[in-house]
Amino acid sequence: MRQNQQSDMRIRDYAVTDLPYLYEICLKTGDSGKDATSLFSDPFMIGQFYAVPYAIFDPRCVLVIEGEAAGVVRPLGYILGTTDTRAYNSWFDREWRPAAAAMYPPVPENSPASTPLTLSQRIRALFHTPFHEMPWLDEYPGHIHIDLLPVIQGGGWGGRLMQAYEERLKNLGCKGFHLGVGGRNERAVDFYRRYGMIELQAATWGVVFGKLTSS
Repeated sequence: MRQNQQSDMRIRDYAVTDLPYLYEICLKTGDSGKDATSLFSDPFMIGQFYAVPYAIFDPRCVLVIEGEAAGVVRPLGYILGTTDTRAYNSWFDREWRPAAAAMYPPVPENSPASTPLTLSQRIRALFHTPFHEMPWLDEYPGHIHIDLLPVIQGGGWGGRLMQAYEERLKNLGCKGFHLGVGGRNERAVDFYRRYGMIELQAATWGVVFGKLTSS
């Protein structure tokens, strides 16, 4: 992206016309920050879990980075989530999961156990996996997802977006938030540590970080 395009970029509130871009950005960053387009026969599946439900549940909790790409001014990244993970999970189970689970049936049980699941299969399974209570929710009740297209990665926009979103959560009365990041995404792990987030849990799949909005 040219420097003048960088200077014309801005962080703004989500609008309903941004919804298709949430799907696109989620897909094009879905493989540990890399483009996952070739890994899905349904290009909307990953966004049906990790992006769009948040915009439906509470649009106040979605910010986008807008800039020019290929001559079009459009969203190039987003940060989204919820101030209340328990309330979001309850809504997702009641309003979103039933239709999504019917649309994306799980991997057949007769699949060989020794065969690793593909990314598409893992996402499909999430629609059939109940949420579980996490021990840090009293202190870090919110949670977030942030994705930037490669064209704006490395330009400092991730940090600016995090700062803007942290302020938004604070203004909405959320005292702390958490996020999970896959261990393969070393760049993201380093970014969250530099941003001042603390490690809440280490798992085989990655790390959960948390931050208080007052810190």
